[in-house]
Amino acid sequence: MTAATFSTNFDLTELPLSEAGVWKNAGLDWTFVATAGGYAFGTQTGNDGYNDSYAHLSGFPPNQSASAVIHLESGITAAYTEVEILLRWSDSAHNAIGYECNLAHDGSYAQIIRWPGKLGTGLNDFAFIGAGSAPNGVHDGDVFSAQVIGTTITSYLNGKQLATATDSAVMSGDPGIGFYWQGQAGSKSYSFTSFTAKALP
Repeated sequence: MTAATFSTNFDLTELPLSEAGVWKNAGLDWTFVATAGGYAFGTQTGNDGYNDSYAHLSGFPPNQSASAVIHLESGITAAYTEVEILLRWSDSAHNAIGYECNLAHDGSYAQIIRWPGKLGTGLNDFAFIGAGSAPNGVHDGDVFSAQVIGTTITSYLNGKQLATATDSAVMSGDPGIGFYWQGQAGSKSYSFTSFTAKALP
């Protein structure tokens, strides 16, 4: 990893995702991202609330972008299943702050959410600041991306805007990835096969 540029194909088998210490999750109250067979995926049981699986990088300036290639399989029965790109993310014991740009596996919603710090116990603990959807659905091989410049956060699917928001509450932190499963255990069925993060002017 060089300063403010990073790319990976998740070619290691790890739990938690580390890649020689490049990725971090120090929050304690949230689950880890795992990698195997070229996939990065969540490890939630699906029954433990908002303990999303996440991992983040370090060393990025406030303006940043990230993109990931989606892997999607049939057979998902979870009530809610999301891949997430994280922006301006930072964490410490029992604390995780930053912007979550998510995308449901069926494209029914794409949200931009600001995390509260401590583990959320209900939706009211989170700030929902942007929303959209993917009307044509989500497909295996699609590219999900997001960026933050100044106070503007925007997410995209295959280059087409999904959601945008304006917020000034978090002005530093780093890019990362996350996954959320409710009602079904996390797996590679909705996962990432590659990831790139870059600094922006």
